[in-house]
Amino acid sequence: MTFRQWLKQQRYRDDLVGDLARDFLTDKCSRWLRSVKSIRRHILFDHNAAPAVAMALAQAIHEYIELVSSEP
Repeated sequence: MTFRQWLKQQRYRDDLVGDLARDFLTDKCSRWLRSVKSIRRHILFDHNAAPAVAMALAQAIHEYIELVSSEP
């Protein structure tokens, strides 16, 4: 599962990660981004993310990495 696919699954959450997922998925210039690295770079640098967005992104990345590292 790519980070984008994981974010898509999180879009219904009622927290900052859900907000991040919804905003990211409606961002037309991020349509082809899939990896943690490319999505992180895009959000933080291309959109000059606010501190709250950076914190939500860090939380999302942490949760995603925990998930993929626990898969067999």
